[in-house]
Amino acid sequence: MFLLRISGWTIGHLKLSKLKLGKKQFGKKIAAVLCFIALGGFCAGFAQQNVQTPMKQIVLGMVWEPVSFNPVRGIDSGSYTAASLVYDGLVKYDRQMNLRPALAESFAISEDGLTYRFRLRPNLRFSNGQPLTTSDVKASLLLGASELSPFKSDYADIKTIDIANDRDILVKLARRCQPLISRLAELRILPANLLNSPDHGNQVISRHPIGTGPFRLVRWESGLELVFERNPYYWGPAAQSDRLIWRVVPDRNVLAVALARGEVDVAPVDGRIWKTFLGTAKLPQSSKNKAPLKVAVFNGNRTVYLGFNLDREPWKELLIRQAFASAIDRKAIAEVFYGGYAVIPDSDFPVTNWAFSKDTKHVVYDPSLSRQLIERAGYRRQGKFWLRPGNAKPLALKIHTIKDQEEVAQVVADYLNKIGVICEVETMEYSTVRRSYLQKGRFDAVLWSRSFGPDPECSIVWSSKGPLNFCRLRSNEVDSLIASARLAGTKSERQEPYRQLQSYLSTQLPWVFLAQPQLLIAYKGDIENVAAAEAVVMDKQKGQQSTVGLPWDNPVFNAAEWRR
Repeated sequence: MFLLRISGWTIGHLKLSKLKLGKKQFGKKIAAVLCFIALGGFCAGFAQQNVQTPMKQIVLGMVWEPVSFNPVRGIDSGSYTAASLVYDGLVKYDRQMNLRPALAESFAISEDGLTYRFRLRPNLRFSNGQPLTTSDVKASLLLGASELSPFKSDYADIKTIDIANDRDILVKLARRCQPLISRLAELRILPANLLNSPDHGNQVISRHPIGTGPFRLVRWESGLELVFERNPYYWGPAAQSDRLIWRVVPDRNVLAVALARGEVDVAPVDGRIWKTFLGTAKLPQSSKNKAPLKVAVFNGNRTVYLGFNLDREPWKELLIRQAFASAIDRKAIAEVFYGGYAVIPDSDFPVTNWAFSKDTKHVVYDPSLSRQLIERAGYRRQGKFWLRPGNAKPLALKIHTIKDQEEVAQVVADYLNKIGVICEVETMEYSTVRRSYLQKGRFDAVLWSRSFGPDPECSIVWSSKGPLNFCRLRSNEVDSLIASARLAGTKSERQEPYRQLQSYLSTQLPWVFLAQPQLLIAYKGDIENVAAAEAVVMDKQKGQQSTVGLPWDNPVFNAAEWRR
């Protein structure tokens, strides 16, 4: 239960069900929220914010709020998404997942793969008007490779960074690193004068970013909204809207009603909400939602998973992990929580990624097999619990998670309870779970999600020393496969080690890979360019599926192109 406050208005206490919700029950939940909102509280809060605003304005509804705009501090999904509006890299991905020049108008890689030359566009400026120079690029690269950065392993092969002249910079490697160019798409270029300060610019950058993206942040009211305006110094085509308002709506049900009433123009939604509410004909009427809602559906690049702490007994035992995986009906989770808009994965590699392999082991839902595996691990059923001879402690699991994943975590706990495992869920803020539990290893399991980029390089998550290897997988085999893929010269040469890695993950199960939800972006019918040309745009009468995804499942990937 939590108190929801949006745009200065207290909405009240909303309780998320701890049981699976069918269509009827879920519809009742939406109806209850809608009934309250019909009294005027929610909409009045929005109306207060919409006085004296520019004509070319788009309101984006998000359940997340960024933690920080500092690229080495804000590594959560909300921070990554918000940062993509205000920052750019030397290169960037287009809608077809191909790398294109960005701040660098061109780049070249030597035949031996050890030297990268980038030529900056002329007359580049940051959002405050300050000129961008090769010194800024060098300082940003050094920060990315430093001990301060959780992504330092991405740049570990860089040997030297040399400024050739005022527009050219040379990056030399100690050894070939095929995924480096992809990682440079994620490296944010920041002013050197800030990065060279005692706190490396953190005090300024965290809440007042100075970037080179299509928008600049002009106001941030924590818990309420972030206001972005067109960056007048942007190097590329100007943003189509004068202003983009990121409205923080922590509850997905309330966000759905805001979309239905026209108080929000664009928002990522889950498949269940679209299927049972927004995609139906029974929407509330409002003067602000005359244009029918549409939705763009993209294949997902995010994996929702139950991750085990492999440093702890008994989760380090494969039989126990296999037992738990077999106890969870992932197909039901995909249908109930994502409306069927989800893939049931065997690893965290998305089906649309070029390195995806079908050579994996698929875990089937089989509670009886789960009990057999627990017995094979040396446990015996005594009453309601599982005990090992000589150990009075019953088999029990505590799952840490965040509010956004609470319902899924509780259903996973229910499945485990059914096979005799004592299981409870503890829900906390993202930063608390990550810093106090995951990083310190103070957990049994976590219900979490991971977004996958266009390049499958994954040392940050799966290598023994990976900073996001929260499950503490330590495998010489995995380390060797990741290293082989980094050193390979071509995609085809990289596919084999990634095929073997996916096979390993599907059999060793450091995670139970629960679902890869599709990314659904709902929007008013008068908003243009939300969907990529390759995506399928559905209205209420259609039910097609998409064939493409967006890098990192970023819902604002092309927000600069949105217009009405």
